Amino acid sequence: MVQVFSFDACPWCTKAKKYLDTKGVAYEVRDIEKDPAAYDELLRLTGEGSCPVIRADSGDYVRGFDRPAIDKLLGL
Repeated sequence: MVQVFSFDACPWCTKAKKYLDTKGVAYEVRDIEKDPAAYDELLRLTGEGSCPVIRADSGDYVRGFDRPAIDKLLGL
């Protein structure tokens, strides 16, 4: 399952999730404001708390809303 680390007030997070929706990608939202464990996991993964971060099943991830990188990560 693809995971999207995000928070509600983040416009780039919203764009990333809408992009995944248009591509038909199922994903789990990991809200770093509502779930302290998600924030801690994001810090362990990337070393910082910036969003969005899209993580594939492989454990590889893309930081930010970078369509070409997301497409490559997810094989779209």
